[in-house]
Amino acid sequence: MDEKKPNNIGSDKNRSGVDSEQSFRIKAATEAIRAEKKEKARQMDSRSASEKTAQKSSPVISSAKKENDEIVFYDNKKNYYSADVKNSVQKGRCESGSHISRPASVSRNRKKNITKKRLAFNIISIFLGIVMILGGTGSVIFYAYMSRINYQEITNESSVGGNKKNQSDSQNSNPINTNTYEGQLLNDKQILNVLLIGADTRHNQTTGQSDSMILLSVDTRNKKLKLLSFMRDTYVSIPGYDNAKLNAAFTYGGADLTVRTIQLNYGIQIDRYAVVDFKSFKNIIDTLGGLDIELTEEEVDYIDWQTWSNNQADTRHELDASKYTYKPNKDGENVTKIHLNGRQALWHSRNRGEEGICSGDDYTRTLRQRNVISLMINKIKGSDLKKIMDIVYEIGPMITTNLKTSEITSLASNILKYLKYDIVSQSAPDYEGMGTDFVYSDDYEPVYINGEQVSCILILDWDEFRNKVAKFVFYDSNPLKYS
Repeated sequence: MDEKKPNNIGSDKNRSGVDSEQSFRIKAATEAIRAEKKEKARQMDSRSASEKTAQKSSPVISSAKKENDEIVFYDNKKNYYSADVKNSVQKGRCESGSHISRPASVSRNRKKNITKKRLAFNIISIFLGIVMILGGTGSVIFYAYMSRINYQEITNESSVGGNKKNQSDSQNSNPINTNTYEGQLLNDKQILNVLLIGADTRHNQTTGQSDSMILLSVDTRNKKLKLLSFMRDTYVSIPGYDNAKLNAAFTYGGADLTVRTIQLNYGIQIDRYAVVDFKSFKNIIDTLGGLDIELTEEEVDYIDWQTWSNNQADTRHELDASKYTYKPNKDGENVTKIHLNGRQALWHSRNRGEEGICSGDDYTRTLRQRNVISLMINKIKGSDLKKIMDIVYEIGPMITTNLKTSEITSLASNILKYLKYDIVSQSAPDYEGMGTDFVYSDDYEPVYINGEQVSCILILDWDEFRNKVAKFVFYDSNPLKYS
């Protein structure tokens, strides 16, 4: 009988089923354990990071001492803490979020210091604010003052009048050679040359004549203010016109042509100009409060005579020369010091003599003009900056100039320094240079202008004369002066 094989419970099929279930359970348990470990590791890492942050932000206690009956702890950064945080720093570090406070006395002192610093800061801030406001306001006021001055640029165009070139007077077919300057105009960055023109624009004239032409040189190199009078009767070449007297240039073409004429003949650069007419000149002196001027007896009488003759006073003797006592000055002239208003000072400045009243000529007139300008400068010297600004405000509309606001600002900022400079004055040519530097045409060679014989100053050697003018303007010397 065949023997049956027993049922094989552990056959491959059954064995395979049992093994799969068991493997799944083991795998699931393993993954759970791994996940738990990862979570624990993440928590540990997070806690460690927190502690490290707390350690970095918390100071280390390095020492302790008693101050004002309180225990004070000092850390390694020299910060200090009161005893109420002692427990929180037993392990050497302050726990994150712990309240740290200074000792009461130290806190009070610190608060006082902070209060003082804040107060000082506030005061300084307010002060600077006020300075800035006042500075800004001052700038606005200053520029408002400057804007009152009549600005007029040189256009290099002549206006009207005169005989154009190639239209020479038939009686003067061989005009005297004035030998004009052909080189580069002489100039110095440390010397500002301003041509002051006194214009006679009475009787509704638009241009008039230049009664005076004075070069004011602000010489910062030699620390001097120089006044040089160009004699108005000097026979010169006028650009675009026939030769004529120097003062004709202003009639022909105003300040523009006057500047170009002086540059052409004298060879020096005129940096800027300023024009003042008779009325403005009078008002400027009145604004200054008048001038105290040394006068001879006949000069006083001349002022009275002109004032009365022009119906400017009801009496022939407004000043009355006879009531003054006259004493010799350094030049040996008997003089007295009299206070003159603007009108009286103007007549004095225009005085070139009057027969039977006062002796004089154009040279004495230019000397008087320079003396008056020197007195005006000296009068301003005694003024503070506010007074000077008030004067600028008043006289601004009376002046026509091509000085720019920025240049006037620069001059104004240094005016107190410039006013300390010595003042030197000279005429070109000097009267004592007659026969050496110049002659009068009456004694030398007849000169005709517009068909009429006139008396002119003729420069004998323009090259030599220009050299002397340049030395006066640009150097600390005066070869023009003979006495």
